[in-house]
Amino acid sequence: MKFYPRDWRGDQALRVVSLAARGLWMEMLCIMHEASPYGHLLIGAKPVTDDALARAAGASIEEVQAMLVELHDAAVFDRSRNGVILSRRMIADQKRSEVGRKAKVEALEKAKGNPRPSRSTTSPPSTQKPEARAKVEGPNSPSTLSDAKNDFLGPKEVRQAFCEALDDGWCRSYLDPCGWQDVPDRALVPHTALAGRKLVREGRAVLAKLGLIVLEKAA
Repeated sequence: MKFYPRDWRGDQALRVVSLAARGLWMEMLCIMHEASPYGHLLIGAKPVTDDALARAAGASIEEVQAMLVELHDAAVFDRSRNGVILSRRMIADQKRSEVGRKAKVEALEKAKGNPRPSRSTTSPPSTQKPEARAKVEGPNSPSTLSDAKNDFLGPKEVRQAFCEALDDGWCRSYLDPCGWQDVPDRALVPHTALAGRKLVREGRAVLAKLGLIVLEKAA
């Protein structure tokens, strides 16, 4: 479950309830994270009673009931047609996640079914030493980056998508030296600031299609 402190602290509905009520709401969110359907206050298939919630929170039934009134009056939670407490944010986040996952699967399937040959460079190979190119073009120049390790650490389908959208030379310069992160988000960690800018500007469409983010330059 992703938790965003800024969103939590900026939620005006939560700001008007007591500290105890906010603590109870966090307990409820943890239960709803494990529930099916997601975001509903259920244990198994049964709604969580005030008594069960009191035991889970370590409070009396009277205290829990009073805090539920606070949360309800502040519109912190909704109820389903069956009266089950639910979190609007958790349900919306799950829907967005499912849409993004479906889009990534469709993009990968499309890429597999319609492979495009990589655009090869027509310029003659340079006989200049890498050290000389670094002095002339600078440490963040494309030719210097292309001399970096070309083995991409992430999934093969990610590199394939970038190659089809741009080309293999671009990938060797800016994508291959990147680090890879699976959790908490699938992300690329650029080797240089220049690579980070290139990924964000020129690879924007691929990043969106694959649901990837670009983190700050690796230290």
